Amino acid sequence: MLERQKSCYIPLMSQSLRFEDLGTQGFEKVWKFQENYRDEILAGQTESKLFFVEHPPTFSMGRGEKGENLKQSEKAYQDMGIDMAWVNRGGKVTYHGPGQLVAYPVFDLKQYRMGVKQFVCALEKVLISTLAEFGLQAHTQEGLIGTWLGTEKIASIGIHVKKSVSIHGLALNVCPDMRYFSMIEPCGIRQVQMTSMKEQGCNASVKEVSLVMAEVFAQHFGGHTRY
Repeated sequence: MLERQKSCYIPLMSQSLRFEDLGTQGFEKVWKFQENYRDEILAGQTESKLFFVEHPPTFSMGRGEKGENLKQSEKAYQDMGIDMAWVNRGGKVTYHGPGQLVAYPVFDLKQYRMGVKQFVCALEKVLISTLAEFGLQAHTQEGLIGTWLGTEKIASIGIHVKKSVSIHGLALNVCPDMRYFSMIEPCGIRQVQMTSMKEQGCNASVKEVSLVMAEVFAQHFGGHTRY
């Protein structure tokens, strides 16, 4: 069973955006949780909510991944203690682990009058605005999804939308062990260099960044934070 903590609320123009910190949880467990939560939204039993989490070391492979960006066998990774998850989000392979902030907005996009492309752009803006609060000037790259600092990628995005309700989301490298990224071709981008907030001289914790990101989500989705 997924371990849950107390929710917080971000009031929007006409309703509250809820968010919850799930702490550290396994990738597959949180994926199943998101699917169940989406079903509850579609059944009219609950409302949109933003979830923050850290995962143990995991390589997640999206729908576009066929294995060509894995540098070793799945068994070899598993023998190193890395979980492997073939998942229904878009994109290819990426790494999740301690020190990386993962945000899963399980949102009814109709509520925000957004299509999928608009939603992805909004997530990129959330990342850029969050990093700006820590003095880091991030940007997007034409033709690619995610967020960069200079020529180095600091955050990835991958979502799945069913009947206008999203799951999965974004992953921001705060202070993870960056060596794991060298074991794969991150996001299927040849010779991409990954970076983190820590590598860029920012010593913020994952918790500190999550609280700022919650505020930024509220700003970009129409409200202001209240605790």
